[in-house]
Amino acid sequence: MQGNPLRAADLRVHNQNMVLSLIHAATPTGISQSEVVQKTGLKAPTIFRIFSSLEEEGLILPLDADAEEVVSRKGRRPVFYVVAKNARYTMGIEFWTAFLSLGVFNFQGQRIYSVMHPLKEGVKADEVIDFMVGEVNRVLTELSLPKERVIGIGVAAPGQVDLEQKRVRYYPRIEGMKDIALVDELESRLGLPVIIHNNCSALALSEYRHGGYEHDGSMFTFLLRTGVNGAFVDHDEIYVNSMNQTIETGHIPINSDGPRCSCGSRGCLQAYLQDLDPQSVAQRLALFEELDTSLQAGDLRAQRTIERAAGYLVIAMKIIMRLLSPKSFLFVCCCDTISDALCDHVRRLISEPDAFCGEIPQIFGTAYDPLLAQRGASDLVLQDFFR
Repeated sequence: MQGNPLRAADLRVHNQNMVLSLIHAATPTGISQSEVVQKTGLKAPTIFRIFSSLEEEGLILPLDADAEEVVSRKGRRPVFYVVAKNARYTMGIEFWTAFLSLGVFNFQGQRIYSVMHPLKEGVKADEVIDFMVGEVNRVLTELSLPKERVIGIGVAAPGQVDLEQKRVRYYPRIEGMKDIALVDELESRLGLPVIIHNNCSALALSEYRHGGYEHDGSMFTFLLRTGVNGAFVDHDEIYVNSMNQTIETGHIPINSDGPRCSCGSRGCLQAYLQDLDPQSVAQRLALFEELDTSLQAGDLRAQRTIERAAGYLVIAMKIIMRLLSPKSFLFVCCCDTISDALCDHVRRLISEPDAFCGEIPQIFGTAYDPLLAQRGASDLVLQDFFR
């Protein structure tokens, strides 16, 4: 008997979050109470009560102040509601060996602040964490954002991320970034909820949702920076393995007798790509970044390098196609010149279906945009909040 009030309270919270999620998703065009009744199956008095409560809390507001006027014989015109843009905020952070970027978003998903910082060579894990804490506190003060209005912070971290344990399992390019309880550390020092995911996964989700690609609901994204990783988004969900860990595409074995990889194995996809461009890796530049000008000038050596990179990537793609059958692939590179050249070669190499692939996937390319990575991390906060 004592458990019933708790279950009833949980149900109320669930229903309110469900309604708020629908209103949030309908912004900026808005949604009416009658539409929410149809979408949720909840009774009209329940929806009215939830709308009233959300409006009293300042979380939602009518889209049109004049909307309640009687405009037809059928009665009142429906009032459309949107979330109040300054009612809540989210923060998205992405980092890797060379940079850390941070963005702040209002409740309507509009970016109100963004900054990108280079990280010093040889930076250690504890220094990155200290820097994140300092930046979050600085930005909260600068924007005069009360913590009670911040839903949470999304952290898009490099390397393999354990979502169950909320840890970065391993990222060799930052010293000490191994089995780091990043969420616990940040939450204890900032007093805010923290959501963690892999940075490629956050970027892939953002490109899937906001990139404008005709991906048919299924897109695998390769991110090429100093290393390479991949993430699969299918029907708006990021794929993770059975242990609730992000996948490590850069360490797909291409050839067991290949070059030594930073993970300790031989012949990983990442090792092959880095072996094509050791100078960029040594300088902490994105892979093939220095080939931009050469490619534009028609340099044959640069073209051959990209062609070889495409060949290695296609080997990994075919493995992924056998296992996951994505309907499209996106290559995110340092610039459009590299991504365009890479995509041209990839399309040529997979132009014919084989026995296991009856349909050739769409191939897209784009330049890396830190703002999309921030937004992906922010979206993960909202996704968790509305769950």
